[in-house]
Amino acid sequence: MVSLARFRRPVAIPAAVCLLAATGLLAVDILGLLPRPTLLRAGFTLVGAIVAFVVFVASQGERPELERRVPPDHTAKVVVALAAVAVVAAAMSGSRLLPFALVLPVGLAAVALQLRGEPSVPAVVTQLCALFLAGRLGKYVTTGFYFGGTDTFAHVAAVDTLLRTRYTTAIGHGYDLYPVFHFFIGAVRHATGLPAYDALVLTGTVLITFVVPIAYLLGWSVFDSQRMGLLAALSVTVLEFFSYHALYFYPQALASILILGALYLNSRLRYAADERTFRRLSVFVVALLATMVVTHHLTYILFAVVAAAAVPVALVRPYLFDGSTGEGRRWFRYRWLFPGVLGGVFMLVYWSYSPSLITVGIVQLTAGVLFDVVTVPSSNLYTYGTTLPADSVDRAVAWLLTPTGIYASGLGALLLLAGYELLDNLRAYKRGFTLALTGLGLSALLLPLPIPIPQIERLQFVVTLLAIFPLAVGFKRTLAVDRRYTAVAVVLVATLGGATAFTVLTSDDLSETYIEEPREQVSMSDTQFRAVGMTASFLQRHGSGPTATDRVTNRAFETSQFNATRPLRARPTGLRTGATYLVARDRWTTHLVAVGRGIRSGDLNTFSVSNSRFTVADATHDKVYTADDVRVYRSSDGFRRFYGENGTAR
Repeated sequence: MVSLARFRRPVAIPAAVCLLAATGLLAVDILGLLPRPTLLRAGFTLVGAIVAFVVFVASQGERPELERRVPPDHTAKVVVALAAVAVVAAAMSGSRLLPFALVLPVGLAAVALQLRGEPSVPAVVTQLCALFLAGRLGKYVTTGFYFGGTDTFAHVAAVDTLLRTRYTTAIGHGYDLYPVFHFFIGAVRHATGLPAYDALVLTGTVLITFVVPIAYLLGWSVFDSQRMGLLAALSVTVLEFFSYHALYFYPQALASILILGALYLNSRLRYAADERTFRRLSVFVVALLATMVVTHHLTYILFAVVAAAAVPVALVRPYLFDGSTGEGRRWFRYRWLFPGVLGGVFMLVYWSYSPSLITVGIVQLTAGVLFDVVTVPSSNLYTYGTTLPADSVDRAVAWLLTPTGIYASGLGALLLLAGYELLDNLRAYKRGFTLALTGLGLSALLLPLPIPIPQIERLQFVVTLLAIFPLAVGFKRTLAVDRRYTAVAVVLVATLGGATAFTVLTSDDLSETYIEEPREQVSMSDTQFRAVGMTASFLQRHGSGPTATDRVTNRAFETSQFNATRPLRARPTGLRTGATYLVARDRWTTHLVAVGRGIRSGDLNTFSVSNSRFTVADATHDKVYTADDVRVYRSSDGFRRFYGENGTAR
């Protein structure tokens, strides 16, 4: 009877969560608070709760340790070889979908089996690095010029400008005040002779691959456990933001890597065995903080928000572990907090000397929205001769089976398992509890939200830095299942890791991996990118008036030191601009096209145009230049009702 009671009590919470998720979804449907397709997509919460319940039940009781049956060095060689083969196969076939859909789950399943027993640290870290690096290289060799959210164009142009002029003041967009990223990429470009784009992407891929061993060291230091360190390293390979920013590499990504390094050094400071070690680490911390201040700005503001969320957890922690109030206050001594305090002082001093206009603009906009002084303009989508697929129950159910839906369900399940494990074995996480619980609470932001929030991905990337801690706890519980349910744990790890490489965020250039309406363009072939550069050269030499184009093309123009100075506006009656030249591209017919220059421009509209209307406009307007998929039209009195009047807005 005693053992049965002990079994029922902890299982009651996961069962209640499943019931709560089902009841909540049903109540929202009955009340009509959300459209049914949107509600069905939110069903990933129920799926995750059920998966977490099954794994939690399967991991009750003592877990027998497994013996090594295959030498770890042999397994590591096989996994590394498979990763290399997948990259070669992707390069030869021009598609990474099939090679990595096969290799990534197999490789992660092998890692999961090793972590079930007594793993070899070098072997597991090597395999995780190989799998992560291979997935990123697979995308690099199959996507041509990948620019993601378009900032890549600006940074490529900045690196080229820096090397050509040798002055940081030539770097645009306010990054002359934060030039570390461009100095670093420029040094790589100078040393290797690679084009700026390749130097940027390959540097980002290598640096974020190094996050895997950094996460291992950080997890080991925080939890005082090599196994937890390995599980933290495994967490890096299943978090989509690390995978995304390895290729969409920009200053915030570099700053985030530095933050992880600072977290590791600070964790070592707390447990320094002698004063000499403490002082040596302190010197490294001070040097790192000085570098971080001139690397980025917004990252540290966002991380300060995350750090503030950890304060109440740290204050409550002593009461949970039968400590005293004095023990809680001990963690807030300047001896332990000086990196954050010193970093804040450095940043304030630097801002007073050279304030960041970007940061000022963000603060002004945020304050304006909070105090109802300004409003964020809404984004309208106009369709010119196209019919976008209507949202439906069938599409919503199909979305749950896409990599994005599977990723959301798997991530939700692991986070729930982390919560159950902390409740079930609280004292086992006395060390590392603050970071684990804070990361668990904030990680809800990483799940798909039914309401779009502008620029939320910047905060999500910072939250990802803490998400590795609760995910490590969740993985520990997952891999602690009874021997009879080993397949359940291995399949969960392999499925989540495989899905991560093909979510909308990480595989946005492969439309077959998600079920949504057309998306904005995120990559160009080398031929298309050269055509944009040739068009910029033509307009510089022969243009006799202002130019207008879409946001992506204009950002690409930056790499050729050209800029379309007149806005292009999307309206219900068609496109309009007062420019003499209008630059259009064939790819407009296969993607959503954004116009305007961001939130502060007051115009966030996008449009979609059918191939037939594009062809008619191409034949009836004065076309003065063509290069591959680029078209340049000329009109002395501007353009009105371009692509027709029969558009619908929403």
